[in-house]
Amino acid sequence: MVLTLMTKFPLGALHNGEYCLPCNAEKGLDYICPGCKAPVILRRGEIKAPHFAHKPSERRCEFYDHPGEGEIHKMVKHIIADLLRKKKIKKVVRSCPKGCTYDEEIDYEEGDEVIDEYPIGDRYKVDVALINNGKIKYIFEVYNTHKTTRETPEPWFEIDAKKFLKDTENGTKLTKGVEYSLNVGEMTLLQVVEELHERGVDLGGTLYEKCNRLENERRKSECVYCIRVGKYCPSCKIHMADFTATSYRTNGYDKRTECMKQAIINSKEYEQCYLELGAIKSICDYKGELSVYMIDAYKYMHSTEFIQRKFKDMLLREWSELDWGPQIAICDATDKYIFHSEWGDEKTNTRVVLHRPGVRKYEIEDMADVFKYQCVISSN
Repeated sequence: MVLTLMTKFPLGALHNGEYCLPCNAEKGLDYICPGCKAPVILRRGEIKAPHFAHKPSERRCEFYDHPGEGEIHKMVKHIIADLLRKKKIKKVVRSCPKGCTYDEEIDYEEGDEVIDEYPIGDRYKVDVALINNGKIKYIFEVYNTHKTTRETPEPWFEIDAKKFLKDTENGTKLTKGVEYSLNVGEMTLLQVVEELHERGVDLGGTLYEKCNRLENERRKSECVYCIRVGKYCPSCKIHMADFTATSYRTNGYDKRTECMKQAIINSKEYEQCYLELGAIKSICDYKGELSVYMIDAYKYMHSTEFIQRKFKDMLLREWSELDWGPQIAICDATDKYIFHSEWGDEKTNTRVVLHRPGVRKYEIEDMADVFKYQCVISSN
């Protein structure tokens, strides 16, 4: 498959191993083609935009004229590596499982190295890695025809090559969702002040200081888009953690239920179940029984059995870890039981406290359209 570039910006070449666009290239330096590794020349005239070309009589390479899938992959890999070396990529825009869009900041520091084709042990190589002192900070994989399916060290981002070229004009324009009609140096004082005000930034200082501040704010929005769905965004995390933890004895702070709340928030199961079940509204300790109230009981009742079981097992496990007796109830807003569980000795039918769940046996009976579950646990 041949890709016709959707922008007027020609492709770059490598100089000392770093990708360089023709608009930034200098005559007299040595450049090589990223595709065939042969020397190329910079052409800069009055009519055509600056571009690279192979020397006459060189072996045929269509990297610049008709780049295929492999050439596009190489080019985008080199562009991303170059942007990271120059600290141009400030953020990666990604979506969370609920479809929210959020920005993930790229943290640059002294000693950062950008390496393409970075080896992960003896197993495979990743397209581009940002490392520091031998430790991986970020990995960028380029998607062209096949998405990455292997387990890759976190955090890592997958970039759609064709979308990247179109959105950024071959890596020359990374500003997120904004077209600037004027460069900061061409703006009047009033225009600078108005844009700073729109961004909610300090308006003080001289014109020179204001212009510098605006340049910095504009650079902060330089980003690339990740096609890989990440973890839940910060707003989802806040929503997931925004539930009360109380005891029947008090409506204020309760150490025991607060510990349980933190255990729920930190659990992988709650995060995995959140998409189907929604958020918890509140939890309450009533004489040793943990009541968990869901914001949307309908979603809970109509979720898959697998998700319900995962959620209940997490509650049972974390509640038992507090050594107070593993008994839980999941309720709707009207205090009606959706799920009720007791752990006990299977032979004597008495409650016991276990540090870890053992064998679970569920007995289900229909009680006026309310499902009541009795969970009997015995130690392994």
